[in-house]
Amino acid sequence: MLPLDDLIAGWLMLAARVAIASVFLVSGLHKAIWFKKAAAEFRLDGIPAVWLTLPGTVVLHLSASACVIIGYQTRLAALALALFTVVATLKVHAYWRLPEAQQLGRSRITMANLAIIGGLLLLVAVGPGPLALQI
Repeated sequence: MLPLDDLIAGWLMLAARVAIASVFLVSGLHKAIWFKKAAAEFRLDGIPAVWLTLPGTVVLHLSASACVIIGYQTRLAALALALFTVVATLKVHAYWRLPEAQQLGRSRITMANLAIIGGLLLLVAVGPGPLALQI
C-alpha cells in the first residue's frame, strides 16, 4: 500500500494525464467525426498532403492520448504529442506572420500550446506516476 502522500500524488498524476490528454482525445474525435470539415481546415492552413496528414493526425491524437490516459508508454506518447504540438504551433498558429488585427487571438492559442507542451514534457521527464498500466 502506498503512503498517503504517494497515493495523493498518484491520483494527481492521473488527473494531470487525463487533463492534458483530453485536449488531443477530443481533437482527434472531432477530426474523425467531421473529417471533411477538418480536411478543409487543413487545406486552408496550408498543410500539405491532407490525404496523409489528416488521418495521421487523427491516429496520433487518439492513440497517444489513450496511452497517456491509461499510463502505457506514457513518456513516448507524451513526447510524440509534444513534438506534434510544436510543429502544429509553428505551422498553423504562428501569430507573428499574421496581420496585426489577427495576432491577439492566435497568440493566445500559441501560449496555450506552450503550456500543453510544458505539461507533456513534464510527463516525459517524470513518467506516468504509480496509477498507470504497467506491462
